[in-house]
Amino acid sequence: MSVSTYGDLTVSILAASLTLTMPILFASIGEVYAERSGVLNMGIEGVMGLSAFVSLWVAFETGSYLYGLVAAIIAGVAMGALHSFVTVKVGINQLIAGLLIYTLSGGIADFAYRRVTATSYLEISPLPSVHIPVLSDLPAVGRILFSQNILVYASFAVAIALGLVLYKTTWGLEIRAVGENPEAADAAGINVNLVRHLCVILGGALAGIAGASLVLGYLGLYNAGDTLVAGRGWIAIVVVIFAGWSPYKAIAGSWLFGLGYSIAATFIGSSLFSNLGPGTGYFFLAIPYIFAILFILIFHKGTKSPSSLTVPYKRK
Repeated sequence: MSVSTYGDLTVSILAASLTLTMPILFASIGEVYAERSGVLNMGIEGVMGLSAFVSLWVAFETGSYLYGLVAAIIAGVAMGALHSFVTVKVGINQLIAGLLIYTLSGGIADFAYRRVTATSYLEISPLPSVHIPVLSDLPAVGRILFSQNILVYASFAVAIALGLVLYKTTWGLEIRAVGENPEAADAAGINVNLVRHLCVILGGALAGIAGASLVLGYLGLYNAGDTLVAGRGWIAIVVVIFAGWSPYKAIAGSWLFGLGYSIAATFIGSSLFSNLGPGTGYFFLAIPYIFAILFILIFHKGTKSPSSLTVPYKRK
């Protein structure tokens, strides 16, 4: 294989890595906010699957990407509100509640998909790339950075904006206070459980956008939730830990996993390794999860979670 071919393959991998970073980044930023307030949401994977189906269905029926995105956000907010109610209001164990949300969301999505596709096949064209004038014409860099769809750009903008909110605003200070010491925050006049409700619902909304971005910004179709989301919700939780609960570091963490997914997809789609025999594709599919295991082993030491994470707060 020529040097130019390897160069084209590298550019393709890097360009696709940003697209594949998008859903992980949306989901991980939402989870940063939820966990910073003290609530762990293990249901992200299911919420992403449900929102992916809803976005596809609505976009297919209406012909509007915007309506599909809004519908996905509503689905994410609904599941976030349910999770918030049972964990913050009722005080159910957050791990159990999250797994129930995961199962419920995935079950609803797959059931609805099978009912809808009994009469019609759902498929749309993904959002087109937005080519930024002049910059998109730059060799290699233009294709990688400046020829992405609008949701890719939005994911990075949202991460930066919510990082500023978390570290530079009064509400961000309240969130961090609630996650670290809810008793002191309460004594200072902060409504602890209201902050948690809002953060968990925000996390649900962003998980909804993450699911929609998979369909509207990448695939244009839906399959069984576990196949479509393919562990990205679980990866988002790993990213939060890897990032030390920082939205800014979550950008780098999400990109590394997006790169893993891109390498897997590109290698499977190319003929470079066809001579390695059957089953090679399954190994490539495992690359993102190998990344996850390595990152957990490397970065688990020295990471300190918010002190009140998974601990319900009841005002005395």
